[in-house]
Amino acid sequence: MTRLHRMAAVMAGVAGVTATLMLGAGPASADAGVNRFEGLNPEITGCADDAVTIERKSIVGSADIWLRYSPSCRTIWAHISGAPPSSQDNAGGSALIYREQDGAADRCNSGKASSCSTAMLNDAGYSSHATGTVDTGFTIYRATTVSY
Repeated sequence: MTRLHRMAAVMAGVAGVTATLMLGAGPASADAGVNRFEGLNPEITGCADDAVTIERKSIVGSADIWLRYSPSCRTIWAHISGAPPSSQDNAGGSALIYREQDGAADRCNSGKASSCSTAMLNDAGYSSHATGTVDTGFTIYRATTVSY
């Protein structure tokens, strides 16, 4: 068997194994991680009704970042409270939820208000953390919660 024939045989074998693995993983893996609440507002969906605070951490002054979790919805999100409102001199406060396994994230900006909540991320089988940022116009402060 020539080198070219051996290489073709190896490539055909690899293609066959790859096709078998892909077909075997089909629908089950497509459903993994699906959560009907992901990307939605926790207040509107009712997921905030049974939410627990995993950690509340001070950013600066009265501004806090919260890592929130809903057991019934299996979702997690970030909430910032007590942030200064944005102005022409500063960006105010923002909250970020970050899912560590795949990098999924969502951010909210408090704008003229002092608080906001991010959209929810699926928590089943994942770990996420929240980061709060406060821009005072002179300094940018950040705090990050534990992962949950």
